[in-house]
Amino acid sequence: MKKMPELATRIIVGLIAFGIFLFCIFTHQVGFLVFFGFTLIVGLMEFYNLIDMGGFKPQRLTGYILGITMFLGNGLMTFYDYPQKFLLFPLLCLFLILPIELYRKREHPFTNIAHGLLGIIYVAIPVTLLINIVHPNDEIGYNPLFFVGWLMLILSSDSGAYLAGTAFGKHKLFERISPKKSWEGAIGGLLMSVAFAVGFSYFLDFLTVWEWIGLSVISVVAGIYGDLVESLLKRNVGAKDSGTLLPGHGGVLDRLDSIVLATPFAFVYLKIFL
Repeated sequence: MKKMPELATRIIVGLIAFGIFLFCIFTHQVGFLVFFGFTLIVGLMEFYNLIDMGGFKPQRLTGYILGITMFLGNGLMTFYDYPQKFLLFPLLCLFLILPIELYRKREHPFTNIAHGLLGIIYVAIPVTLLINIVHPNDEIGYNPLFFVGWLMLILSSDSGAYLAGTAFGKHKLFERISPKKSWEGAIGGLLMSVAFAVGFSYFLDFLTVWEWIGLSVISVVAGIYGDLVESLLKRNVGAKDSGTLLPGHGGVLDRLDSIVLATPFAFVYLKIFL
């Protein structure tokens, strides 16, 4: 009896979040920056909460400042052609993490520094690179339709994996980390994503059909590992979800797990082919 209210909550929250997301990114570049700037801060907060559960104390404030200045600096450069000097401040923040630890008088300073930097690598850099997915180059410009299309490659693979895994799943993909995932599900998810990629190639033709398929494959494979990595981190500290911001869905990182690792690979791929 409890499953139906939970399912209804999950659907309603998902639709509201998706509606806000579409409104923000299709309205203006500023909407994109606001939406993902908020996502970045909450994602870092959830990540550092997980670290706290493991008994360590990363530099939260330094991480927040570094992450948001890196994100905004890249946004100003990419969207508005500001000079590269706007990335100098986050560069300083990166190195200030080291002397700041001298004054915190916390146990495990080495590990605290490492965990603080890991939050930047795992959360801030991927979210920052999303700017270069929605604005692949100056010729294409700000293209939210392409961005949504790329996200659909990843999201459709989740649906395909669930359907194929439920119907045919027998061989475990990575049982130690995620017992429910199967090779059959992964293949089914990849095939569904490729089908979406072929369809998108007819509407967004600045990538050929084969380049769209390549983007699909690299994003889905990286996304699968992103999902497994987040499961590994949560399992390490005994957490079921990364947060509680989205009822029925968990936290922001629970929704970004596949995208976090897919983003840098997609970024490099697009830099090569565009």
